[in-house]
Amino acid sequence: MKETDVIKMEFLITLNDNIVIQRYFNVRGYNPMAKNSLDMSYYLKDFVSTFEYEQKMRSVVYLLENQEQIFEDANVLDTSNTNGPEIFNFYIKLGEQTICHRILNAKILPPKIRYTVDIRQQVKSVLRDLTDIFSGESFVTTYMDYSLV
Repeated sequence: MKETDVIKMEFLITLNDNIVIQRYFNVRGYNPMAKNSLDMSYYLKDFVSTFEYEQKMRSVVYLLENQEQIFEDANVLDTSNTNGPEIFNFYIKLGEQTICHRILNAKILPPKIRYTVDIRQQVKSVLRDLTDIFSGESFVTTYMDYSLV
């Protein structure tokens, strides 16, 4: 393979304008059809759903462990100290081009949880899965008789 057959891509999660995690990964044999496939869309949708579930479970543990403090001072859970919405953004990028973008409302989580997200353990498998998707050969590129490419 030539050096030009390797494409550098980016996996990025932000909380509003703050970077939660940013990783670059190389894809050998990049297939441009992958960016418009249902495979890519469904993968990121599933990832965001799993992320949301895990953060909700962390919230449950946090709320149970701190229930006495919360009963005494409800301001512990007050999220009004931030102006406007807080949103997790999940991006897959190729250079400056955003290939896939998903959002998740962060205000549903207690401040302690949304400001301490740590997904380092899952990143390796996510990057491997994304590499497999973008270097794949066959994709689902039609949805309800509409072409996605």
